[in-house]
Amino acid sequence: MDRRGLAVFRGSFLVLVTAACVSVQSACEYPAATPPAPAAISPVPAAAPAAPAPAIQLADGTWRVQGTRVPGSRRCGEWLVRLTSAGGQLSGTVSHARNTAIPIQNLVLMPDGTFSGSTPASMSGSRRAPPATVTGQFSGDTVNLTFDSERCPPRQGTATRRALGG
Repeated sequence: MDRRGLAVFRGSFLVLVTAACVSVQSACEYPAATPPAPAAISPVPAAAPAAPAPAIQLADGTWRVQGTRVPGSRRCGEWLVRLTSAGGQLSGTVSHARNTAIPIQNLVLMPDGTFSGSTPASMSGSRRAPPATVTGQFSGDTVNLTFDSERCPPRQGTATRRALGG
């Protein structure tokens, strides 16, 4: 190779090495140092989220759901769940057999009319009431609920609203 060919080769080689260094340098830079790419614009507008279902409006009143003893069981006696709606607030109590009414804690009414709450274990005299959960659903003036206590199978009941004070 003559001097002129060597000079052309060396020049081309330097351009190639310089281009490689520039491209490698941009690939190895810290991401924060590079400007962010412009956000892509979607040609199709996003669908609007579905409107939430209207919340159930309970009329003021009480629902008394009573259950009988489980046949053959000494532990699964009569029970009573009393739910009250007053001024848009739902509250309730649970009574096991002859125990006093135990307030239902964390009683939550969902927009679709379902609800849930629980009672802690309690003592009334020498009788122990186990923890229990109450779940169910309101539909118009009717409530369907499930009463589930620690020692007994889940039991269901239904009641119709009675107006407050009546």
